[in-house]
Amino acid sequence: MARRSVWLVTGVVAGAASSLYAERKLRRTLEVAAARLQPDSVVAGVGRTVRQAAASTTGRVRDAVASGRTEMQRREEEIWAGLDSSPASQTSDGRKTASANEAPPVNETALETESARPVRMRGRRQSRRSPSHLGK
Repeated sequence: MARRSVWLVTGVVAGAASSLYAERKLRRTLEVAAARLQPDSVVAGVGRTVRQAAASTTGRVRDAVASGRTEMQRREEEIWAGLDSSPASQTSDGRKTASANEAPPVNETALETESARPVRMRGRRQSRRSPSHLGK
């Protein structure tokens, strides 16, 4: 019978200790939550979150703009290189003529005085006809 009473007492002590521990833990959790939900604390938390979001967004926008500028410069150089090295077709008498996609020749002396890049001259615009000219 002594064994049963030892286990009974041990169970009662363990149950009481665990319920006291759970009660204290719950109270601390509720106090922390109540402090976090105070109006001043909520405002401070929202302000901190907004500052962090603005800082990360600003950094991402700066990175995107810098990346866009770099890509734009690379593409522009690629286009200019393509215009400089585009093949010219020859006529039957041996003269070179510009292809339809190639820019007209540029005056080299004008380039030295005005800028480092050639100025593209625009050709005549072709009239575009609406599909109404096609027979129905």
